[in-house]
Amino acid sequence: MVVDGSYPNDIRVRKEAEALVENGKKVLVVCPAGSSQKKEEEINGVHIHRIGKNYTTFKKGINDIIESAFNINPFFYFNLKKVFKKYQIDFLHVHDLPLAGTCFRFKTKTKKLVLDLHENFPEALKTWFLWKKSPILRLKNSIFFNPASWSKKEEKYCNAYDYIICVVDEMKEKLQTKFQIDEEKMHVISNHEKKEFQHNFENNDSQNIITEDTFSITYVGGFGPHRGLDIAIKGMKTISDQIPNSKLFLVGKGNTDVEAKLKAITREHNVENAVDFVGYRPFNEVSAIMSNSDINIIPHHANDHTNNTIPHKLFQIMMSKSLLLVSSCKPLKRIVEKYDAGIVFEAGNTKDFSDRVIEAYNNYELLKYKTENAFKAVLEQGENWDTESLKLIELYNQLEY
Repeated sequence: MVVDGSYPNDIRVRKEAEALVENGKKVLVVCPAGSSQKKEEEINGVHIHRIGKNYTTFKKGINDIIESAFNINPFFYFNLKKVFKKYQIDFLHVHDLPLAGTCFRFKTKTKKLVLDLHENFPEALKTWFLWKKSPILRLKNSIFFNPASWSKKEEKYCNAYDYIICVVDEMKEKLQTKFQIDEEKMHVISNHEKKEFQHNFENNDSQNIITEDTFSITYVGGFGPHRGLDIAIKGMKTISDQIPNSKLFLVGKGNTDVEAKLKAITREHNVENAVDFVGYRPFNEVSAIMSNSDINIIPHHANDHTNNTIPHKLFQIMMSKSLLLVSSCKPLKRIVEKYDAGIVFEAGNTKDFSDRVIEAYNNYELLKYKTENAFKAVLEQGENWDTESLKLIELYNQLEY
């Protein structure tokens, strides 16, 4: 497996690698080395081979630009050449589109190439940089991270690779419709959570953010223009008028420009007292915050990026037995409505977001059955990694013959 990120931090990569190891496969993960990380290490049976030294954001940015222009990332290419000399590689499993061009150059050295698309990358480029202020960065992104050119790369490599893994059915359908990618080579393996994750919520009170006298509306995750946090912040004006003890807790962080934008929206709508920028919290504390919150929200804007991916936290919230409120992004809406596992509001609609929160507050006890439905969907009805990972195992069992 090749990933341009820290291992084991990427939860999807880690779950896939460990699932394969648990089923008798030998897995080597190649990723950049952090400043304090070992070059070679084994974690839960997964062998990690870290490349380079002091892989800074600047160095990554330069290699990303070269990759965008020439379909090759020099840092990964030359290090992968060394990896292929040291190890016998049967299958090369490439995580996400940016490394597809680089890893395709090793096609003749492997039996099969697998491209694992974490998201609709070309469409994500349209939203990730919306709030960037620097004119230099905006120019760089418009030239080297142009969605149209990356869409061509997506078509090229989805056709060139032997197998494609998508995160949701919507992404598979998009590739079929837009590029006529062969359905037989595409597999949907979603961002589900392990059943055992439920133990993080049991008897866990290790948090001091949520108090009993507050009606808590909580978002956990990264901040970005596509996350819909602007809608939630704006909605707090009406919500706090109707529910004086309500508060929106934003647990996580974004880049400087994103956080500045969200705080400006907070000031503009005079809801500073109703919004708490919590920042990062330790993993165990985040689980406690989730389970102690009255409502956990995923307010994503609906676009061709968010409609073709799904966050791990959806399934984590479903395990937490906290009321779930999601936007009408296709995958979120599909899962929640299938199991009657939460409340859906119209994506991008501030009034509808406010109305749904106020409705939940006024009918909270009557809606608790939805939290049980959500919990059962994950634990008893297959919406978990224990079940989902079998698709990955089946794929690799087929590749071996």
